[in-house]
Amino acid sequence: HSSTASTMSTPSAKKEGRKCKFYDVKHSNNSARVRLWLRLHGGLEDHVETVMLGHDDLDQGEKLAKINPLKKIPAFQTDTGLNLFESFVIISYLEDRFGVGNNSPSSSSTATGTMPRLMLDTAEDRAFVQLLVRIHDIYISSPNCSQPHFSHTQGCMYLDPTPTKYTPARRTMPDPTVRAAKLKEIYERLFWLEGIIKLPFMGGDRITHADITWFPTCIFMEVLLPYVFGWAPIFHETTHFPRLKEWFENCFGNEHFRSVRREIYDVLMQQRQDGRFDAVREVARNNSELKWVYI
Repeated sequence: HSSTASTMSTPSAKKEGRKCKFYDVKHSNNSARVRLWLRLHGGLEDHVETVMLGHDDLDQGEKLAKINPLKKIPAFQTDTGLNLFESFVIISYLEDRFGVGNNSPSSSSTATGTMPRLMLDTAEDRAFVQLLVRIHDIYISSPNCSQPHFSHTQGCMYLDPTPTKYTPARRTMPDPTVRAAKLKEIYERLFWLEGIIKLPFMGGDRITHADITWFPTCIFMEVLLPYVFGWAPIFHETTHFPRLKEWFENCFGNEHFRSVRREIYDVLMQQRQDGRFDAVREVARNNSELKWVYI
């Protein structure tokens, strides 16, 4: 593999006018994080091409497997042919290559030159933001195992107990006690966030990687926790999580956060109408001895 990588990474590859390619799925929270970064910075259309994939590409599409052998999105190919995956890695590359202050197109007058760098100024502030991102990535959005029936915590909201057109057999979550434990994990991480974020954004006065990481995932929670499990309208109530509500509204005040919310929200609402989440709702109804409602 090393010889192939070195061949693909020669300087001549850039001279052919190739663009970086970002492989996206509209309703993916982890992809939306990269999409938000690109929109916030702007002016990168000549450098990064977005390839929008469908739901079927996630589990059986060879187009995605060529970039990410785990068949997950987001995936990314640099203009020299280096294949990258994992949203944190992709955004780190974008930040290093195109971030504001790096003599990049997004720093020029042709882009949103007023967009501040998403990296904060002090070591302490940057570490705080990285902690928020790390908690999301390890405890909420990643299964940390690619084998069958291992799933991320967020999957408790929508992965079916038996195979469906949305959930292939290897991704099902048949054990209701596992689902309930993952739901508790979501609550405990939100409770922690409520007490630690700084406001008006998670890291303080500026939008950072913490905001673009958590916000798309919170749209899933906004839609599914009340509908599937009967929670209070999270991010719209002040009894339990008033600071998270304020944060959510502050993010929503930005046009790019609003556009990403609309994209994810619309897909989830269509899936709700199509009955995608009915089986998970039934799991909660049929296992009332387990705790499903936290707020």
